[in-house]
Amino acid sequence: MRIAAGVLLIIAAIFNVIAGATHGIIGAAGEMVGEAVEESGALKAVTDEVAKEDTKAAAEVSKTAANLTEGATGVKYFGFFLLAMFVVQIIGAVMLFTGKGKLFIFIVAGLSILAEIGGIVILSFGLSNIPGLVAGVLAFLGAMKIGEAAAAPPAAPEAPAA
Repeated sequence: MRIAAGVLLIIAAIFNVIAGATHGIIGAAGEMVGEAVEESGALKAVTDEVAKEDTKAAAEVSKTAANLTEGATGVKYFGFFLLAMFVVQIIGAVMLFTGKGKLFIFIVAGLSILAEIGGIVILSFGLSNIPGLVAGVLAFLGAMKIGEAAAAPPAAPEAPAA
């Protein structure tokens, strides 16, 4: 089970590095567009034009522009988190293969599940979320098996034949 969990962690890590780079780039681009619109004065011109007809709509335009920048910043930081998860999942997979680092593997398992849940909340559920979720559960189960053999009581010696 530890080997399967390690392999799935590596697969999830590959998905996370691709998704992390994509989220980071898209988030940074959205953030830059939002800031450029705010700085250029185009937003103020549009808001002033709309305010002549409807003040409620003008407030809505300003709010939407602010949400673009805030949302893009959140996506960018989630992308950075996924890039960090890439490294952590690879290390967790190696520890699963070697049978060491029980506590670290528990942490990796929890973070893997949280990363996939975050991806589901930010975007949507997709097939690429399945390996991360399964890897997190298997890593947790595999980490529970680490050290079990050492903790088992030694077998009783056989009685000598009479």
